[in-house]
Amino acid sequence: MHVLVVDDNPIVRIGLVTLLRRIDQVESVEEACDGIDAISLARQNTPDVVLLDIDMPKMNGLEALPELAANSAVLMLTNSSESTMIARALDRGAQGDLVHGGIGIRELAGALATALMGGMVLGPEAAEVVVNGPEQETINPLRAKVTEREAEVLDAAARGMTNEEIAREQFLSARTVKNYLNAAYPKLGVHNRAEAVLVWVNGDVPGSGTAMPV
Repeated sequence: MHVLVVDDNPIVRIGLVTLLRRIDQVESVEEACDGIDAISLARQNTPDVVLLDIDMPKMNGLEALPELAANSAVLMLTNSSESTMIARALDRGAQGDLVHGGIGIRELAGALATALMGGMVLGPEAAEVVVNGPEQETINPLRAKVTEREAEVLDAAARGMTNEEIAREQFLSARTVKNYLNAAYPKLGVHNRAEAVLVWVNGDVPGSGTAMPV
């Protein structure tokens, strides 16, 4: 089995490649840092399975997905459990959606085998979308102000996780987590982590007077 890993974060790629090389069925692994790179590599050497991130520079995963899915099984492997994002990925041809932090080598091997046979690989979040459809109400309007990476870190911070815990879950360093938070503060109009979590949970930029409906 030939697998293509597509993610702009080199630490994530290293972690995934290390896991993949421990799986007997995986014969070769290639890496791409964005959608353009992934399509170029796939045209040269068609992968059996693609593990595809969403938020990447130049061309994101959703933009690259239709072409990659035309000849390969594509599994979205991201930190996002947002139902609308999952629905868009499945609609564009993804055979599954798995969220970082809840998958080990055994689960990854099973997911690859299922995808290779044409089956659907659904984590709990994706399964709920398939059964019930995407949630209609709760897209945090503040997500449009930050990158997906920053949003993923803010989601985790809002769950009460420390920088070290977020780093382990998302295959980042604690310093990188801190950098993402610091980059998000001015976009949210806040000055520290506590303020960021508060406005993120409420979906309301300070002084805007508009909170996210709940």
